[in-house]
Amino acid sequence: MNVNKKRLLVLFFINIVIVVHIILWYQFGCQKIGTLSLNGIVSLFGMGLLNSAAVFFIVTIFITAILGRLFCGWGCHFAFFQEAALKILNKLGVSPQIVNSKATIIQYVFLLKTLTAIYEFWLIYGYPQFRIGFGDTQVMTVDLPRSPLIIALFILFDAFLLIYLMGSRAFCRYVCPWAPMLAIFDNLSVWRIRKVHECTGCMSCTRSCTMGIQVHEEIAQHAAVVNTNCIRCFACTNACQNGTLRYRPGFNVISGAYRFRWLISGSSGYFWYYDLLLVACGLMVAYYTQKWLGSFQTFLGAAWGLCFGVSMIKLLEKRYVSSPETTPKKRRLLPIGLIIFSTLAWCWATSTPHDIRLLLRGNRFLEYLEYDKAIATYRQALTEYSSQNEIRAALALTYKEKGDYCRAITEYKTLISSNPDNAKLHNNLGTVYYRNENYDLAIEEYKTAITLDEHLDAAYGNMGLVFLKEGNIKEAIRFLRKVFQNEDEMVQYILLIYKNNQKQNG
Repeated sequence: MNVNKKRLLVLFFINIVIVVHIILWYQFGCQKIGTLSLNGIVSLFGMGLLNSAAVFFIVTIFITAILGRLFCGWGCHFAFFQEAALKILNKLGVSPQIVNSKATIIQYVFLLKTLTAIYEFWLIYGYPQFRIGFGDTQVMTVDLPRSPLIIALFILFDAFLLIYLMGSRAFCRYVCPWAPMLAIFDNLSVWRIRKVHECTGCMSCTRSCTMGIQVHEEIAQHAAVVNTNCIRCFACTNACQNGTLRYRPGFNVISGAYRFRWLISGSSGYFWYYDLLLVACGLMVAYYTQKWLGSFQTFLGAAWGLCFGVSMIKLLEKRYVSSPETTPKKRRLLPIGLIIFSTLAWCWATSTPHDIRLLLRGNRFLEYLEYDKAIATYRQALTEYSSQNEIRAALALTYKEKGDYCRAITEYKTLISSNPDNAKLHNNLGTVYYRNENYDLAIEEYKTAITLDEHLDAAYGNMGLVFLKEGNIKEAIRFLRKVFQNEDEMVQYILLIYKNNQKQNG
């Protein structure tokens, strides 16, 4: 079987496994192992959490350092959609031309912004305390697209349209934030596409490369493909009829003096101001897409921006100037400066406000049952942001969980004084009264909550619990029927509460 067909089948199977994983996670509650993602670098170094994503990150980096970017060619789930899109376009008689542009710096901005999340975690939670939890992550987090519409837009823009306008594997070459990081470790790889026989100069290897690498030139100069864009898809070895190329280890390219290569294009098919236009369109649309739709949709926004930018360039070239020839330009400082400036601007625009940082830090202490630290953090936040009701609500909850009911009541009353029509606050205050065995006051607050929101099931359940505690089963049933649709479930719940009360009373 053709190696490209084999790879397409492997990539398709990976997507099937992902779908099965999602079904097992959400439908059957099988949550022992969470998502496998390179974003595990943030879990590991930002949170100190060795989960499935962190393990996946470590394994992928290790494989890349030895075998090269094999993961990009054979393991990335989104590669399937790009490969399929290219084949469909070819079947329709469309052969997208690969565009070389310094807009690849968009990837570095995305990567650096992701890495700053590690520093953000340090600011909020302090330095990580490492722990193991392979299932301590959702298989599809809030950042990943679950909406069928968003998934369809990803496939349409990040695969079909982006490939149509910028050539095969355009997402890998311009948008994917992990490509630059994997490229760094690719420099260390000894396993490469290497020359094993004399080359006839047919250039079939270069024409088959979906990443736009000038394979014949690499082979002539280095006797191996050293370009860090090489994803080890083996399309070039399959296309070479002379058997010139093989995937083999060797040390003739890597040496102590070997200069690391990066993904920033050394040449561009556009004028520099066209490259600047592409970068500006990609980053600006990506920023606002993240702001409105969520962080993972950043990549969708980048695709939108790049498609818009390329369309503008095509229009300008048609009206005013002809497309320039591809010429190498040594303008190192411009791309690096643009990367740094764009990353800093993005970090400044999306940085977490100080009050939210304090709230999140307190929430982490509360999660670990470190009540005194949580209380100290919340009180510090209230000293600086006295009108932040969300922080006061968290403080009240912490007092309640700690068992300091007097202070919890004080905080909830303060919240209710400024939000008298908030049914949930009345319900929470009633719960504090219940725990403090002030049942009459608890019932009063629960009734107020139900009056304000007749659909607040928690208040009905809590009211029923109070009456069960007092031994008034008839009154309890009246409220519990609002919570339990099934009579048998309600009876089992009442029996469970009755048995617990019997144990507590001896």
